[in-house]
Amino acid sequence: MRIRAFWEYISAKASYALSAKQVMALIMLVLGIFNTGLLVFHFAYAIYPMCAINAASVALYLFCYVKAKKGKKLLRIFNLSYAEIMIHAVASVLLLGVDSGFSLYIIAMLPLGYYASYNFSSEKRQVNPMFYVIVSIAAFCFARISGNYIEPPYSYGNKITDRTMYMVNFFVAVIAIVLFFSTLLNQIKFLESQRLYQNKKLEELSKTDSLTGLANRRSLQERYEDLSLIREGYAVIMGDIDDFKKVNDTYGHDAGDQTLKAVASVFKKAVRGEDIVCRWGGEEILVFLPRCPLGNAKNRAEDILKDIRGLDLRTKSGKRFHITMTLGVATSKEGADFTEVVKKADERLYDGKHNGKDQVV
Repeated sequence: MRIRAFWEYISAKASYALSAKQVMALIMLVLGIFNTGLLVFHFAYAIYPMCAINAASVALYLFCYVKAKKGKKLLRIFNLSYAEIMIHAVASVLLLGVDSGFSLYIIAMLPLGYYASYNFSSEKRQVNPMFYVIVSIAAFCFARISGNYIEPPYSYGNKITDRTMYMVNFFVAVIAIVLFFSTLLNQIKFLESQRLYQNKKLEELSKTDSLTGLANRRSLQERYEDLSLIREGYAVIMGDIDDFKKVNDTYGHDAGDQTLKAVASVFKKAVRGEDIVCRWGGEEILVFLPRCPLGNAKNRAEDILKDIRGLDLRTKSGKRFHITMTLGVATSKEGADFTEVVKKADERLYDGKHNGKDQVV
């Protein structure tokens, strides 16, 4: 399972992305272990200057690992490790020759400036990736030219070991490039997926009333603009809480908000999947019922009113209170367009208000 997860990560198909803190800590740990191996290897071949370099590298990476785990000054840690790799690579070429393959690490560093620019740039500090590119090119040219003109004072003693070390350095350099690029791509993809998710949530919020969770007018407008639904006919229920101002004045606005949420819950339970319940404004709630004849819409409104009457509402202090609603019902046959149908339902609602409230008209 871990092999599969690792393969997905380096293929830039992972559903997650390591943070810059995690990446730097992991890299410092791997480089520290790798330099420990080089220290033992060079000690076995009695190449003591390289031993000193590797020992210093191990100490540096241990320090950087501790700092990276804390997530502090990651750019400085990156720069320290970058400088170490440049110095280490050039010194290794001068001591062991070009054939040792240590100059390959300089090539591996070329794209890392872009990783640094992506992860460590901020409004106050912009990291220029070309700085790292130029330094890497200069270090590589110096190492190659010096290696060609200066006879290395040390050697592993045979060509097989030289070739083996070259191949080891080659694969380590390739792995470094792959890991940094895959990390960068995973980060970009992860942030892109987060952006799409946030956009979707913002889209939902823009169509939803924040208090009740009901659709708002914009959402309803998009639905009734569906010509197929308009052609097949529809009904509209417009409801308004009776004496809602008295609830706010008597029990407070928290009780008013609680009442609106409870009413919204009743409306949500009363509708079908294709219906839309919308907070039309204030304490008014509108229900859009596609393919619903007047008789069915009236029955639906009666059921809603019955459930509203049965609500057992309480204030925070435990005081119980009840509410009623007046609802007006109209269908698409009664208006030339949606606005006229809503107006008809609204007129009936206010007829009900003037004739005793707590009824369906």
